[in-house]
Amino acid sequence: MFNSKEKGHQSRVILHCDLNNFFASVAIRLHPELRGKYIAVCGNPSLRKGIVLAKSENAKQRGVKTGMAIWEAKRICPEIEIVPTEYTAYEKYSKKVQAIYYRFTNQVEPFGIDECWLDVTHSQKMFGDGLQIAHQIRETVKAELGLTISVGVSFNKTYAKLGSDLAAPDAVVAITLANYQQLIYPLPLSNLLFIGKKTQQLLTKLNLQTIGDLAHYDVNLLKSFLGINAEKLVAAARGEDYSEVSDYLFHEVPRSVGNGTTLPYDLTSKKEVESVLYLLAEKIAFRLRKHQLQGYTVHLSIKDINLCWCGAQTSLPYPTHAVLTIRRTASAIFDQLWIQKPFRPVRALRIAVSNLTDAPNLQTNLLVDLDNEVKNQALDDAFDKIRRKYGTEQIMLGGTPASYQKLGFSLQMYDCDNVEKLTEDND
Repeated sequence: MFNSKEKGHQSRVILHCDLNNFFASVAIRLHPELRGKYIAVCGNPSLRKGIVLAKSENAKQRGVKTGMAIWEAKRICPEIEIVPTEYTAYEKYSKKVQAIYYRFTNQVEPFGIDECWLDVTHSQKMFGDGLQIAHQIRETVKAELGLTISVGVSFNKTYAKLGSDLAAPDAVVAITLANYQQLIYPLPLSNLLFIGKKTQQLLTKLNLQTIGDLAHYDVNLLKSFLGINAEKLVAAARGEDYSEVSDYLFHEVPRSVGNGTTLPYDLTSKKEVESVLYLLAEKIAFRLRKHQLQGYTVHLSIKDINLCWCGAQTSLPYPTHAVLTIRRTASAIFDQLWIQKPFRPVRALRIAVSNLTDAPNLQTNLLVDLDNEVKNQALDDAFDKIRRKYGTEQIMLGGTPASYQKLGFSLQMYDCDNVEKLTEDND
């Protein structure tokens, strides 16, 4: 079924496994008394994060949607149970599910905490064809962990994900060379992995409504509107996606490491902003150090009380994973963006470090004075040793644990084991 080389397709069998209503399903596992009830996993309203992050299947059928305000979810479904987030539990179950995936193949590529691609091409002699493997995985996850997954089976990653989107909860959908045009081409463009709102708006202006419309569109003509991305989009629509599923032993350097938060109250002074910038930089720097990465570019994004975002970036002459370097750079960007008087209250902040590299030896760069950077990194190394021995809260540069908890931060920032989770937001 999947072994045809028609139209240049390789003999590959790719699965996309998507955990159904993951946060809500884990909540039910942790709290069995919630089983059968309408559930919404939400952020903390007191920290102005009171939106629906996930919902149970029955709540979804009642019209509750991700991103909906709590008050609106209660209006639609008055009997809904509001459940707080439990990220440690989500990570625990995510790792358990991935451990099951690794029983069938060593090529498992996470796509967020609840989705993974699996290349099972070379697993078929042992476990059967793609459909059989998909059902074995689905049944194993359900039996051992009490969670359900939707699985898409296809000859590339793009179509496999579309298959899992089409599959009902606890079900499998196969998209093959024989049926992909029938199943995929009528779908709206928004279903395609690489199409965001702005791209969709542009394509709509070109009278392109479905994936099939895009697949049949002239690539050279589309280039005049989208540039080189036109080739990628049309190829994805046509099923000509040859990207590999990452191997377990292969770890690609991520594009960026970021952390952001929406504050429980508006910040009205630079001093308050500095405290938040420090802790964001602290989280980012730790993850960079843990994975032996450094970055040349620091980004800062700011949301004001009118919910308007602005941002800027600056590049350094040397790569860094030092807290003080990241924080000072972000602070300088803030000063440039926020020079208007009076001070505009700040609702949310986000820092990211990009242009990453595997941590090089700073001493090899003779073009700049690196004395301060070397000292900053040595200070971070010393802090890491103290925290590993005595705990996270024993030493802090930018404030007291109580001051950060007041701002809505968790101090448990040193438990990230996955490169895939290097970007983390408190929204």
